[in-house]
Amino acid sequence: MREKLLLEPTATAQWKKLLENAKQQCNCQLNEDIESYLIFTLMRFTQDPAIANTVIAPDYLTSYKLPTYAKQQQLRNIGDHCLLLSGLFPQRAEKRLLRVGYYVDIGRSCYYQLAELLKQAFSQLYQELCEHFIDMMDVLQNLRQEPALQPLQALELWQDTGSRNARAILQQNSQATPVIIQSQIRH
Repeated sequence: MREKLLLEPTATAQWKKLLENAKQQCNCQLNEDIESYLIFTLMRFTQDPAIANTVIAPDYLTSYKLPTYAKQQQLRNIGDHCLLLSGLFPQRAEKRLLRVGYYVDIGRSCYYQLAELLKQAFSQLYQELCEHFIDMMDVLQNLRQEPALQPLQALELWQDTGSRNARAILQQNSQATPVIIQSQIRH
């Protein structure tokens, strides 16, 4: 008698499937490198329940005083935390009286600094993470069953970052298409 081999899906495969569904929901495309980075970041941090309570600013400020290798590690961790907080826990920003755009700005800055510091193999990856931060955040927000943002948060995030997901939430809640009007101040 032959034994049947039951293959359990790996954590990587499960995250990949979830990301594929979320990408379709928000109509975002991520290249393979960015998607892989996002999957491994999710695997690395979702086992840590303290991530939602992370305070970013002190770590970000102290990173400037660290030696190069420690600075790289610190910036990567902060960038990853900001990505996960803005994508999975945007309501934490509101509880701390912050805008989600705060996490976007710091996260993108960390990835940009890493791209500048490394200047080698991983420089391109971190440059892409900086450039596609908002798309990754949008995908993460679509992993959730319920909308990640309240309408006012969506408005602020859309105004601050141009997030397509935030714009879609605004359209769903108002049946209107939000636009930005540049006003000119005349003296």
